[in-house]
Amino acid sequence: MKSFVRNPFRLVCLLIAAAFLVMVTSVFGADRRPNKATLTIMTLNTEFMWDGVEPEEGQPNFDWKHSETEAAEHMAEIAEIIRAGNPDIVNLVEVENKQAVDKLNADYLAGRGYQVYFKKGKDTYTGQDVALLTRIDPLVFDRDDGKGQSGNVVKGVSKNLYATFTIGNTKIAIIGLHFLAFPNAEYRRLPREAQADLICKRAKKLFDDGYLLIILGDFNDYDGEEGNRDHIDSMPVTNVLSMIKQLGTGTPGDDLFNAAQLVPKASRYTAFWDQNHNEHIEADRELTSIDHILIANGLRERVELVDIPHNHDPRAVTDHFPVVVRLRCEDETQTGTLLIVALLPNPPGKDIDKETATIRNVSQQAINLNGWKLRDLSGKTWSLSSLGMIQPGAEKTITRHGQPMSLNNDGDTIDLIDPDGDVVDSVTYGPVDEDEVVIRGN
Repeated sequence: MKSFVRNPFRLVCLLIAAAFLVMVTSVFGADRRPNKATLTIMTLNTEFMWDGVEPEEGQPNFDWKHSETEAAEHMAEIAEIIRAGNPDIVNLVEVENKQAVDKLNADYLAGRGYQVYFKKGKDTYTGQDVALLTRIDPLVFDRDDGKGQSGNVVKGVSKNLYATFTIGNTKIAIIGLHFLAFPNAEYRRLPREAQADLICKRAKKLFDDGYLLIILGDFNDYDGEEGNRDHIDSMPVTNVLSMIKQLGTGTPGDDLFNAAQLVPKASRYTAFWDQNHNEHIEADRELTSIDHILIANGLRERVELVDIPHNHDPRAVTDHFPVVVRLRCEDETQTGTLLIVALLPNPPGKDIDKETATIRNVSQQAINLNGWKLRDLSGKTWSLSSLGMIQPGAEKTITRHGQPMSLNNDGDTIDLIDPDGDVVDSVTYGPVDEDEVVIRGN
């Protein structure tokens, strides 16, 4: 074995290079987004996402507690919601611990570029916590153990996190939270406002450090501002949402807006509460909006999409629906390799023979498509190996010809998978008419 001691100059250079690499990684963080031109963010209350492994945390009981099999089924359904939204950053609410989130990521979201970020909270009664799944490694990840005040009540936020990112030339800070329950209870007004006061303090510090803010999670409260109200005009008993949107400073420059205002009012509901325990959904009083994504006004023009997809039964999976926001990253260049640019899910004739997908090479070099494939939410695939080489800037179209995966006519999410099993690109679309081509971005 050669000794580096014989060449001390070489050893010093290697040590400097290693230190530089560590510094660069810590300053910028890894970015595993398949599409660098956008940033998609989701908040999702998972309703007790436990792993069923003893000893389990918290005192409340629920159907899948103490059962690894039933807990795994619940976790798989949560993963399906995440896959459908294909977010780059997910704020997860009501998770048990890091072990549970690691299991979600490893067993049900493998190959999608996520890393788990988790700090233990202080809710010992429910055992619930919040966590981040993210394709972009944060520069800072922490929680705020301070306290806020409203009236004579001093209160902390047992379930919160914050993370900072630099994306291109934009500094973004995310605060994830889960506030005290019972939106309509007057006795919770001051405690929840005290929690909001703490979040305002943390947000103001981040704003003063030059970050554009995104504050999201289960606020357990309504937004009473005209234009933001949910589909049944639920009105809050607190000032929680108005406090956080204004950060309590009276300075318009640091204000945030509720992304829900960009969702049609009829679709503005994020949670189901079975008030009379009859297992029926009474939409006019049991579906409300208590989960929110608040966004800095400085990011308003970058918002491409806001959605509250209602694609699962809240009585069977989780009693909350996800909120999804997609932002345009104006100062980013496309650094991916291949993109899905068009799909034909409903061709004239037999779908099994004539469905097509078109791939574009956006890199600067030719790529051999041997081992590449397309995959839908059910896990079925099309092989792209028959397409051979694809040159820079070129497009190639694959026809189904009996392959197992179906481009569902009522909507689906299609992933582009490289030979290592990593998701390189993903496209989600809704219902399509016959001979309608799904074009990327539509």
